[in-house]
Amino acid sequence: MKKSLIILSLFGLGATHANASVEESFPAYAPIYSTANDDISVASDDEISQAIENLSAQAQQREERLAALSERLSQQSQSSFGTSANQPRTNQSSAVLDRNAAPAIAAARAARAAHSRSTGRCARYVRQALQAAGYEFTPNPSAYQYATRGTLASAGFVKVSNDTPPQIGDVVVFNRSAKHRHGHIQIYDGTAWVSDFRQRDINPYGSSSYSYTTWRDARYLDNASNNGIYLAMSE
Repeated sequence: MKKSLIILSLFGLGATHANASVEESFPAYAPIYSTANDDISVASDDEISQAIENLSAQAQQREERLAALSERLSQQSQSSFGTSANQPRTNQSSAVLDRNAAPAIAAARAARAAHSRSTGRCARYVRQALQAAGYEFTPNPSAYQYATRGTLASAGFVKVSNDTPPQIGDVVVFNRSAKHRHGHIQIYDGTAWVSDFRQRDINPYGSSSYSYTTWRDARYLDNASNNGIYLAMSE
């Protein structure tokens, strides 16, 4: 470069023209300047490359941490909310039964619609209460068929012992008989059994000769009965 400047100066070119000619002959990348504390410094290509690599590594670490946090949040959400009403949760601890749980919603709906005396439409009233809570199934013409046709099972219920203390949202289905050919279905609201009317006892017939089965939402098998839930829903 010195030789080029000497040669150019010999031909009467000024310093400005000489520098311009050198830059045109030897193009380079624009340097990075720092003016902190009035000091002007130029970063080398190696320093620029290293800075870019450091920023890329930091960005990659942040993306990995964000992905890990997103996965953890997704797992916690699935654990908290479980599945839909007609899909029982398996291999997981039971969800907490509160006023927003499907069994509690169905029980509250049945309690509000129940009459003081039987109207002979227990299957319709209980079916409407269950559907209002989000349970999905094909309606049956007779009450006893909700047990014998697997309707409650397909909606997410499981059969429990008749000796199990009643829990809000539990459904009891009486088998049909010669006197009651459609059987009977009812739901527990936390204080009493209700169907199309508010019953005084679990057995609407007043006789122990009628057999029945008890069904509970599979997601709430481990929850004890809580009358406070019904009272809270009524407030």
